[in-house]
Amino acid sequence: MNKEVYRMLKTSGVWKMFLIMLILRSPFDILNSVLTANLMQSFIRMIENKRTENLWTTVALFFLFTILLFGYNMTVWSTIAVKATVKLQKNLRKTVFEKIMNLSSEELAGSHKANWFTRLNNDVDKACGYLTSPLNYMHMMIAIVNLVISSVIMIFMNLELYIIGVSFLLPILAINILVISRKISVYKNNAQKALVEYTDLIDVAIKDKEALAVYDANDFILEKMEKKSKEILKENMKAHSRASLCNTLYAFSGMIGYLFVLLKGNDIIGKGIKDLGALLKMTQYRSRTVMSANCIYTSVNNMRGSLVGVKRVNEVIIED
Repeated sequence: MNKEVYRMLKTSGVWKMFLIMLILRSPFDILNSVLTANLMQSFIRMIENKRTENLWTTVALFFLFTILLFGYNMTVWSTIAVKATVKLQKNLRKTVFEKIMNLSSEELAGSHKANWFTRLNNDVDKACGYLTSPLNYMHMMIAIVNLVISSVIMIFMNLELYIIGVSFLLPILAINILVISRKISVYKNNAQKALVEYTDLIDVAIKDKEALAVYDANDFILEKMEKKSKEILKENMKAHSRASLCNTLYAFSGMIGYLFVLLKGNDIIGKGIKDLGALLKMTQYRSRTVMSANCIYTSVNNMRGSLVGVKRVNEVIIED
């Protein structure tokens, strides 16, 4: 975990609750992967062996397991997740507000009002989003658990097919995380700074409209606001463009790898792999690992954007 995020969790008093939430959620994806892969294998083998009368019994059994799995996800885990999210937001906003109120008049005057408003609202939302919003830290950790365990299962099933599958995945994953997405946090940080200045201009335009009218400066302020708005859009578009390129490469590597696994698997049915059911089970695990890999680098991209909020919140709540 990032050092800044750990300090924020410790300061806000939700570190233990967040850890419990992470532990309770971690097994979900791998259990779902095991259910899906075994269901596919069972269907194919029953059809090949002409035991179609057992299909509905198998469907009912797997449907029951799926209901139990998603029921757990929507009750036990979701209850703790909601409590942890609400507590984190409440404690962060309260702490940031109290810190701002305790600043001296010189320190308050030394920064724009919009800066304090942004830290109290937008930055706190981003900081909480780093941990709890879709496709961020929580989902990245769950995807890592699924990726590791699914990989171990695939290695025991057939090492050759596993190597073929990951050979198209890992290089793209490394390029996306280490090269393409590295500047996303820079663009997000630039957009956040521009948002502070834009908010301050709005405050001036509303509160000092009479003075602006006297000096005929309305057009000047509107021009400045337009310029900052375009700057925010430009920086966000740069970040989105990088994320889109990552998704494109991921989709390409996923399709090519899936095709090679099927081609090679067809050649070794009865030798390196037992039957068609086992091959399709293997492809199901591979598709889950590809989804997990996609979840990991998408989460990394989102976390780099949200980390801007974490750092700005820590600048207020943590006293060095």
